[in-house]
Amino acid sequence: MGRVILCETTPASASFIFPNTKIEVFSYEELCYYLYNNIALIAEEYIGAPMFGWIENELKLPELAAKLRETKEKEYTGLSELVTEILTYREYYTIREVKEYILQMERMKGLSSARFRKLQADGFLRYHKYLKAVAIYDEILEDYPEDEGDKLLGSIYHNKAVALANNFEWEAATRSYLKAYELTGNPGSIYEYLLLMATENTREDLEEIARRYGVESMVDTLYDAIEDAEADVAGSPTYHRMEKAIFHFRKNNLTDFSKRMDAVIEELKTEFREQIV
Repeated sequence: MGRVILCETTPASASFIFPNTKIEVFSYEELCYYLYNNIALIAEEYIGAPMFGWIENELKLPELAAKLRETKEKEYTGLSELVTEILTYREYYTIREVKEYILQMERMKGLSSARFRKLQADGFLRYHKYLKAVAIYDEILEDYPEDEGDKLLGSIYHNKAVALANNFEWEAATRSYLKAYELTGNPGSIYEYLLLMATENTREDLEEIARRYGVESMVDTLYDAIEDAEADVAGSPTYHRMEKAIFHFRKNNLTDFSKRMDAVIEELKTEFREQIV
């Protein structure tokens, strides 16, 4: 879930999986945390019989499950009522926090389609669902309302570039970063653009590109970041597995090399499949 969550209730032996993000939760506290921090990704259809059964049978909270079923059956029940029922059951969040959550839900009802869909895409981006995020950003851009202005448009292009870069679509990502920078002048967009350009250019070439945009001061910072990133990659399990595979290749142990590389490729393929929701 991205952070340490203190669980006072009994964790489930089987998880509840949110259909759109494929995120798993194993406890009441994790359920609350996910609901509270993903307003734009929560739909009323997700809070229904499958979740109620999981809460009753896996979390051993039959009273909460019964309350939710009763609330769901009411004629005018909305998403906010169901989520509030969950968040307030064991007071994982304070009354003040729950009130703020409800206010945010109400504010979201007044958002334009472009702004609401961007929140959804940003949520998928946060969970590394890059393909889904890009698809939504593209959907917004295809019919972008002129009255929304350049600030939102630039933010969409920037976040789309982040998703593309993480999916190794670097050429498309550089175009999106530049478009974002043209629209907003956001230093973060041109910095990320330069970071991608550094993968295919010498430092001298990169300095020339930076001068073109008047951001020469970024180059030193950028190369410091690259050095730190290289150290992080060298310490990763995948990197070490590839090192071992290459060692066997150099020793002409092709069977071991193939087995190790197959394992690495399968791991990367699994990460890619998990983006598809």
